[in-house]
Amino acid sequence: MHALAILLLVPALAAPAAAETITINLSQQARALDGKLVVDLTVGNSGDEAALAVTPILRFRDAEARGTRRPSLAPDTSFDETLSLPAGTLGEGRWPYGVAVDYTDQNQYAFQALQMQTLVVGSPPAAKVAVSAIRGEDLSGSGTLAFTLKNLTPESRTARIHVLAPAGLDVMDGSRELSLDPWADTELMVSLTNRTVLAGSRYPVFVTAEYDDGPVHQAVVAQGSVAIVDAGSFLDQWGSRLQLAAIALGVAWLGYLGAHLLQRRPTAARS
Repeated sequence: MHALAILLLVPALAAPAAAETITINLSQQARALDGKLVVDLTVGNSGDEAALAVTPILRFRDAEARGTRRPSLAPDTSFDETLSLPAGTLGEGRWPYGVAVDYTDQNQYAFQALQMQTLVVGSPPAAKVAVSAIRGEDLSGSGTLAFTLKNLTPESRTARIHVLAPAGLDVMDGSRELSLDPWADTELMVSLTNRTVLAGSRYPVFVTAEYDDGPVHQAVVAQGSVAIVDAGSFLDQWGSRLQLAAIALGVAWLGYLGAHLLQRRPTAARS
């Protein structure tokens, strides 16, 4: 059983009163059954504002299944749902899948909670690739997400990397395949763009790494987070840089004047 709590701050858009929050909690249990990935979900809201138009979604590979849309999910309530997708014959190993929850606040503003997990088939050994040091910038418009991929063995490996974020955040070049040298640390970076997420929200972002170790399919999932902030005014964003630039120009100008005066200074006559 896996549990997730995602805190999304929902600022009051029309009044200066204190902002209310929606906190989506997910509990899930996955299994492979008759050629399908089956996930039992419990979706709850532990915030102090109701979530509206609540719809759970299961994603596996390139397919998705949408659950029943609930008109409202009040604070301190939850509902259960089972979602499934065709999975074919899954060999021994770990297989990543995603669960998302679409919903809106009272202002009809759309949000999405997202969680990535792995389905374990058989008794695979521990994965030999690790994802660490996920570092996300505070976002107002565009920014970067950096992370480290480490090969924990003396053998070279080929890994498939995916960076995933909830709807409203775009990931550029989020899927790639790369070779990992023995024992190597590989630093990677992707670009993130905030399209619709409100300032004050904090969204999870996920990195998955998959590779084949002989007949065993391995996958690791790592989680980071990105804070959404106000863009601010031009001076808020660039004021300190402008000050530094002005100081540098001033120092350069003083240096120029000093050099110019030294060049014009008369030399003493020799006897």
